[in-house]
Amino acid sequence: MTLGDKIRKYRTLKGLTQAQLGSMVKLTGDRIRQYENDVRKPKDGKLFEIADALDINPSTLAEPDFDDPTSVMHVLFELEDIYGLHFEKVGDNYQLAFSKGEYSSANWIIEGLAAWVKKRDELQPDINDSNSTIADKKNDYIRWKARYPYNFAEEITNNFALVQKFNEDASSLLSSDRHPVTRFSEFYRSLLALEDAEVKFTISVDEIVSRRSAAFYIDLDYIMNSSDEIKKLYMEFRQCWYDMKEIGIEIHESPVPVNGNMNIALYSDNIQLITLFHAHIHHLEKKKSPMYDEDMYKAEIEDTLQIFNVPIKEYV
Repeated sequence: MTLGDKIRKYRTLKGLTQAQLGSMVKLTGDRIRQYENDVRKPKDGKLFEIADALDINPSTLAEPDFDDPTSVMHVLFELEDIYGLHFEKVGDNYQLAFSKGEYSSANWIIEGLAAWVKKRDELQPDINDSNSTIADKKNDYIRWKARYPYNFAEEITNNFALVQKFNEDASSLLSSDRHPVTRFSEFYRSLLALEDAEVKFTISVDEIVSRRSAAFYIDLDYIMNSSDEIKKLYMEFRQCWYDMKEIGIEIHESPVPVNGNMNIALYSDNIQLITLFHAHIHHLEKKKSPMYDEDMYKAEIEDTLQIFNVPIKEYV
């Protein structure tokens, strides 16, 4: 598909005439017609203006020549270098794969793929759909792809408000005589309380905004629809993060997509928290082992509690 074909496609999808699009970017309708017929090519600055008027990512209009196999191969080579893209042979077919964790940007590609799969499944025509519904789903899918990753940014912005409202509503569950944590062991006990109550969450040590961080993730829909008991345990744990922030530890809270679902993330690049999370991840791996011994596990947890029974203020 040529550049002109793409401009025509997304202009039509937007419901604009050539004259209307031209007016939006300070050009005539004839000049837009020339662009669409590939008689002329817009300069980069004007191409960005056209993409903005069509409400799509400029990258959608500037693509390699996918009709040229050699060009496609070189695109794939570059994707391997940047994102760890590789192919795996399955029978007579080849499947695309990304190595999560090996490349700094691969995780975001994987999140994008998860969102793509989710949106594609969501907009698949149903046997009971009318012709107009099928057409609407098809156009919604085209728009979603053309606007990506703007959709992600909008979803995160919308979910910031959801997270804020949830925190405001659930804060009433906190005890009025609660004492702030002052030692890392107290923070750890709050994490263990979530685990004991079988609350669904994950912890990891990840590169976040180019900084190695201890990170806690919990599914937004899950926690919003949980019982008050679980919400209270989570809010007590969340408040421990903010206790540390009051002491001087840098912490962050934000909605982030994980495997296509929106999660609340709490994270910090504090070295003591990173070490603590590493220790607990190690304990969890042992717990999954066929050689798992519950008494030994409890003893190791107690040892970790002793090791981290240190004032938070000493690690600011």
